[in-house]
Parts: sequence; C-alpha cells; structure tokens
Amino acid sequence: MKTLLIPTVILGVIPALAGELTLLRDGKSDYQIVVPDRHDSPALADCLQQAARLLQTAFQANGAIVPIVPERQRDGARPSLYLGNTDFARKHGIDVRAFRDWSYVLRAVGRDIVIAGHDHAAKAGPGRPGQQNWDRVATAKAAADFAQQFMGVRFLYPDLPPYSTVAAAAKIDLLASPAIEFLPRTAITVPHDLNLAKTPLLRVNTSHPPSAGFYDLAHNRFPRVDEVFGGHTWERAVPAELFAEHPEYFALIQGSRLKPQVGMAQYCLSNGDVQERIYRDLASWLDRGYTSVDLGQPDGFQECQCPKCEALYGTGKDWAEKIWIFNRLTAERLERSHPGRQVTIMSYGPTASPPKSFTKFPANTCIMLTGTNEEDIAPWRAIETPRGFTGYVYNWCPNLGTRYTPMRTPGYIERQVKRLAAAKIQAIYRDGPGQLFGLEGPVYYVMGRMFDDPENNTAKALLAEFYEAAFPDRGVAAIMQQFYEELYRAIVLYSDHLGTRCDLWTIQVLPGEGRPRKTVQDPFQLIAFLYPPRVLTALESRLSEAERMATTAKVKTRLKLVRTEFEYLKHLARVVHLHQAYEMVPDAASLGRLLDAIDARNAFIASLYDGRGHAVLAGNWSYPLFPFPGHDANHLRLAYDGYQEPYANTCFNWDTKAKRHELESEKK
Repeated sequence: MKTLLIPTVILGVIPALAGELTLLRDGKSDYQIVVPDRHDSPALADCLQQAARLLQTAFQANGAIVPIVPERQRDGARPSLYLGNTDFARKHGIDVRAFRDWSYVLRAVGRDIVIAGHDHAAKAGPGRPGQQNWDRVATAKAAADFAQQFMGVRFLYPDLPPYSTVAAAAKIDLLASPAIEFLPRTAITVPHDLNLAKTPLLRVNTSHPPSAGFYDLAHNRFPRVDEVFGGHTWERAVPAELFAEHPEYFALIQGSRLKPQVGMAQYCLSNGDVQERIYRDLASWLDRGYTSVDLGQPDGFQECQCPKCEALYGTGKDWAEKIWIFNRLTAERLERSHPGRQVTIMSYGPTASPPKSFTKFPANTCIMLTGTNEEDIAPWRAIETPRGFTGYVYNWCPNLGTRYTPMRTPGYIERQVKRLAAAKIQAIYRDGPGQLFGLEGPVYYVMGRMFDDPENNTAKALLAEFYEAAFPDRGVAAIMQQFYEELYRAIVLYSDHLGTRCDLWTIQVLPGEGRPRKTVQDPFQLIAFLYPPRVLTALESRLSEAERMATTAKVKTRLKLVRTEFEYLKHLARVVHLHQAYEMVPDAASLGRLLDAIDARNAFIASLYDGRGHAVLAGNWSYPLFPFPGHDANHLRLAYDGYQEPYANTCFNWDTKAKRHELESEKK
C-alpha cells in the first residue's frame, strides 16, 4: 500500500500541540462518530452506518459508549471522528471525488479526525442476470484500517457471508463475533499530526464467491466496481447457438466447420462479422457505464485452418501473433470510440508470451497475466503496457489434493505478494478462492496484510499477530503456532513446488519427450506423502492441548472450526493409508478396516449437515465456514471430479454395504 504524506499547505492542517490525540483512556472517551447528512444512495448510507458501528464497537470493547450522529446533529463541544464525505472534510480541502479506486485519507484536524474515501454507487447499468454491481465504499476500507492500526481490531475470519457488503453487518453482533477480535486497550491514541493518504496496491482482488465485508476490505480483497470480468470473451460475443445460421463464424478444422460445444467454441478470426461482434460486445459494456472490459480468446484454443485465416496479418501459422495483432487493433478501436475507458487483454495459452511484432500497446490497454511466476512476468518487462497488469493466482486451485485440504504456506504467500508488488500487478483474480479458514486462516491473514506494505511486512510477524489475536487465552497461541508450523512443514513441498502453476507442477521425465506431464498423477500417493501417521498424530496432540487450555467462547469457537476441518483431513488420510495397506495385503481383514474407515468418514461428513441437508452452524459465526456455502455432502465425499480432483471413481465413493455383502459371501 502506498503511503503519501500530504503537505500541510495543500490540505490546510490546523496546527496542534505536540504529542498524541487521546481517543480513549481508562474506559472513557469524549469522542463522537459523525456520518454525512447526505448519501448517494440508501445502500451507501447503510454501509457508512456500519463502518461507524465498527468504530463504535471498538470503543465499546474497551468500556466507552461513543454515539453515532449525523453531521447536522453533532455536539459542537465534543471532538469527532468524521466518516466519509462530510461538510467538515470538504471545508478542510478533502475532495474524496478525486480519489481513485480504494484510496482514502486519515487526517487529524485539531482534535478531530477525518476518515474518508470515495464512496459511490456502481455507475454501470445492470449486467448479466445474477451479476452483482458492487458499490465502492472506500470509507469502510478506511475505517477498517483505522480500527486495525490504532484501535487494536483484528479481522481474523469472514464476518459476513459471500455476496455481502458491510451493510449486512447490521445483522451481527460485532463484539461477539468470533470473526473479529478487539484487543484490550487502556488507551487509544493517534498522532496529533496524523495526515496520511493511502492508495491500496490493488484495485481488485476477488474470486468466486465474491464478498465485501469488513474482513474482505481489511485484507485488500476488493470486489469489481464498474469492471466487467470476462477472461475468455469471444464466445460471449459469438455464442455457440449461431452455428446453425452462421457456420462460417466458426473454425474450419480438417475441412469442416467445427460445431461448437457451449464453453468450447472456436472461431474463424478472419471473418469480418466475428471481428465486429467481438468489438461490439466490448463496446456495449462500455456503453452501459462500465469503465473496463476484458478481452480474450477461447480456452483450449484451436486455430482455424481456412486460407484467409492463414493469410491474416501476414503471420502465417503463428497464431499467437494473429491474436495479439487482432487484440491490439480492437483495443485501438475502443480507444477511439470510448476514450478514457480500459480494455484488459488476456495473456493465456497461445498468448502466454508477449507479442513479437510490436512492443507497445495502446494507452487504454492493461494485460492480464494468467501466470504470475517470475518466468511469466520477466518477458513483459520489455513491453510497454500503459495501464499495467492484472493477474490470476492459482494458490487454491487444487492439484490432486482436494479443495478441502490445505494448499499453501505463509512463506509461499510472502514471496508471491512481494513478486506481484514488484511487477506492479494492480488487480488479481484468485482462481480457487481459499475457504479453509480453520486450517489456512493464518495463511489468508498473511496474504491480506502483506498487501498493506509488501516491502516491510513479513509472514513471520503477521503470523505472530494472528496467533496472538485469534488465540489470546493463556498459552493457546503458542500451542497453535506449533500446530500450524507442523502443518506448514508437512505441505511445503506441495505448496511451493507441486501445487498448480508451481515449478514442479509438470515435468519432462526425458529431455525432448514432448509436452510436459503432470508430476503427480496419483492423488492417493500425494495424500499419503503429505499426511503420514506421524504428522497426523503430532497435529492431533497440539490441537487437543489447545482445546484443553481454551477458556473463552471466541477461542473455543475458533478451535472448533480448526477441529472440524482437521477431522475431515484425518478421515481423508486414514482412508488413503488403509487403501494402500489393502493394496499391499488384499485380504478380508484389510478390506474390513478400509470399509470401516470409509463408513466413519461418511458418518462424519453427514454430521456436518442437518436433516434438510443444510450445513450446521457451529458457533456464533454469521454463516457456516465449513462446509463451504453451496457444498453438500456429496461434494465433501468427493463424489464429483473437479478440476484436478480425480476422486469420484476411488474408494471414497464405494458402496460399502455392497462391498461388505461381497465380503460375507466370500467367507461363506
């Protein structure tokens, strides 16, 4: 996060006495929290009210009752925390409308403090059905950072369900929520000359499902505001249904037009109508008020073999260059028709490497890097990209593990964030959201806080911050640190090398043997290696000790989440180990132990749901964190093969009753 000291002469800071402003001491405060009299929309008013309540709760946690009042009703005799676009802020030279993205100011004016960002409703018109147009509530980001920096507030876990804004916090008790910790303070102070303007490193950091609660904003997880995410956008412009009427729009493969499957269409790029449709699709979003659109070729790209396509742009069979030239021409056309707007071009598959025939993109162009390792970033340093870069990160896209087991270490995340910051990545999409808050909560915390200050923050310091806040009961933080360190040691090879898009994700066993192959191809081999019995026993010992030592409700609730996810992991690993034992000694005794383990695992999974199939809410969370929203018992049983999750046809989904019947028949 960039920090800028604003010159006093520009913002008109009123000189104050040297020292600190005391907001609270010994459970008492003179302050009031002031919100604007006017808002752009009722939704924004609700968000600002909850941002104010967050600060109010931080005071309450330390014994002080601080009122929230509209500006016209403030008590002139009391100092104030002014939130948002107040008259007071404007009178002192703060024009939030000039702030870009999620920028904000924290500024002392005498004894008063301004906490303000640019809050505005989404400018874009309605998009596709079910698509959410997010408002920007930068003051809520400012309030969360202020609370974190000066008031001892720690945002440890999601406070609100997916698709929520901070307005939804009205439904929860912030003080009691296990998602947030309010560290005890005998005094809350800020520098008397506090005068900071901050522009977060990222303007977008999202995934599916998206959210924008206090946890998200505090951890620099920003939803898209007035930006259309597309990735593979050609099919949106030229849908597969057009094949019946216009087969000429689609790729000619081995003498025939390739009939498209939904999500897998391929195109004849030399067709003028195809080019026009792609341009018009992008322009239509900008016409609706969006400020940025994505542009990218289909996944699994297949080149059209017609003579016109081969002659297109004079690149012959170099299809990567054809696509780059077409994309550049489309961006130039959009720059003429929609000046000031942005197009983000995807670098992926055939366009993974930069163009060869030119080194400069139009002024409206941003490049989406779908690989963000150093070898992916380095070739782009010679290419002029005026709007910079966005990127995909695949941290929690499983590679023969499961989405319900840990994937990354804090060290991996620290190195990644520093690399992204150095490459000036301004937006990221997390392909695989990261939802394992019990076992990976510290890792997500490190990632979010690293983006605050990539140069100076470290995983080591941030982990200590997390453990001390999440497990403040005497001795529990130290035990949980040992638990997580054992877990990180267990998965580090997967996290740093075998995981999706890592250096050993794929290998060539023999030089020149062709396309690299997946390094690990047997998921049971991977699980057995990562979680041997010794590791599981050590983890169990640490967690059990922490559970015995816990005394407060919040800590017990957080440990219960860790326990639930760890029990899932133990059941998974136990089945794998016993299946391997059965493969080594395929007798009735081995099979019986394996079937018992499968049944125990299924019974554990069933216990996570009520009679209607809804996940059981264990504790004072605002929603069940595990199982994940939208994931039923079949998902947890791994009954469906997901991307790089080949478990459907393994023993996890055996009909154990039938297997036992076979076993009994054989005995007879």
